[in-house]
Amino acid sequence: MRWCCKHIAALLTLVLLVCVPLRSGGAASSVHFLYFNPDSCHNNLSSLKEAMDTLLSASGFSFQPFARFHDFDREVRSATPAFLFLPEWYLHQDGNHKRFKPFLIPVRQGTTTYRKVLLVADDSGLTTETLAGTTIAMTPVGEAGLALLDETIFQRIGLRGKELKFITTAKDSDALFALALRQVKAALVSQDNLEHVGRLNPRLLERVKILAVSDPLPLPVLCYVAGVVPPGGVEKMRQLLLAGKEGGKAARIMDMLQIDTWRIPNVE
Repeated sequence: MRWCCKHIAALLTLVLLVCVPLRSGGAASSVHFLYFNPDSCHNNLSSLKEAMDTLLSASGFSFQPFARFHDFDREVRSATPAFLFLPEWYLHQDGNHKRFKPFLIPVRQGTTTYRKVLLVADDSGLTTETLAGTTIAMTPVGEAGLALLDETIFQRIGLRGKELKFITTAKDSDALFALALRQVKAALVSQDNLEHVGRLNPRLLERVKILAVSDPLPLPVLCYVAGVVPPGGVEKMRQLLLAGKEGGKAARIMDMLQIDTWRIPNVE
């Protein structure tokens, strides 16, 4: 009986080795679609993940959204994603433009840009001339993102990002409420998000006032990583998302992210 059990165990082991592929590192390799878009009006990442997983269910890609920049940046550096939806400034950080190739750009209200607004409390005596050293709440940016803010808003009002103090919030609504509750003296948020929150809570708008409006900033971009996406995978993903203009699962994603349509970049 003992001899029989040994042979059965050996046979089962052989079957498992033949039928189940070995996994290096103790885990199966996975192709990822990473998402980081802190200025989005849609803050429910769980519902976005559910919708994206449904959309991608037949493609073999896994979707992972991030609320924190450092978590997203760490994942990008340690893993090998296939697709990334990311702030445009991130392309210009650490040479990322050499790795990530934009293949779809979102369009909102006929444009591929948006603006940020610099806010203070409605009863604040702060002006653009006295703002240096002030603590400002805003969504996270890297070095390239801060350089872009310097170009599009801070330098125009005689400031530099290095002269300001920042408190990072996961989303614009957190920055707005921090300002409304007088936890900070200023906030820098997307104009779209200010209007969105104002529609939901008009009284909040009464507690803040605008000091400055930025020049247009590029909307986030959808990129692929050459050599990681299977042959034909970029075009399949493009067509999958472009189909959202006709309705279906992709249309739900576009509605969540307030994307009216997509534009194909001139150079890929």
